[in-house]
Amino acid sequence: MMRHLFRLCLLLFICLPAMAQKKSNELHFTSSQQQLITVYKGTIFVNGNKAFVFHEDIINYSSKRNRLIEDGHSVFLFLEVNGSPNKNRLYVFNIDHSLADSILNAISSDVKDYDHDGNLEFGGSDLTEKYPAADSMYYIPSKFYEIKRGKITYDAELTETTDKKVNGVYLAEPLDNKGNCCKVIPKPKKRY
Repeated sequence: MMRHLFRLCLLLFICLPAMAQKKSNELHFTSSQQQLITVYKGTIFVNGNKAFVFHEDIINYSSKRNRLIEDGHSVFLFLEVNGSPNKNRLYVFNIDHSLADSILNAISSDVKDYDHDGNLEFGGSDLTEKYPAADSMYYIPSKFYEIKRGKITYDAELTETTDKKVNGVYLAEPLDNKGNCCKVIPKPKKRY
């Protein structure tokens, strides 16, 4: 009898952590303002109220980029979504009381201080087609955003610096004459 009880206890000890794991389509966050944020099957709930519903559940629930970032009194929810056939995207929501306001989406990246200015940034560039000539390429535009003083704004300086590094040049207007992405430029020397 003791032997069976020991086996049962051992089995429970092994199985309980597996049973207690979070579901694969569910995320939970709590802000410093005690806002309870749940993302479940494509719906964002704030303090138990339905705050935002995706048209389809394209959230990458296992992504380490899903997170809550607070700056001042602002609370931002970052969710990585499937961007197929292009790169994944980060959808950013401003959480205010029981509301989730979708404020922007950007190329999925880590949220960190890329340019060492003391502010967190995120963004990047999407995929572009390969240009058929060996000495030319399509311009690869990037777009970065910065969290500063409780707001998220376009980071023109980081965007320009990144584009110069990748493309050898910065183009404020990267679209071609037909409005398609992107203009053809000579390949930078380092890219041959």
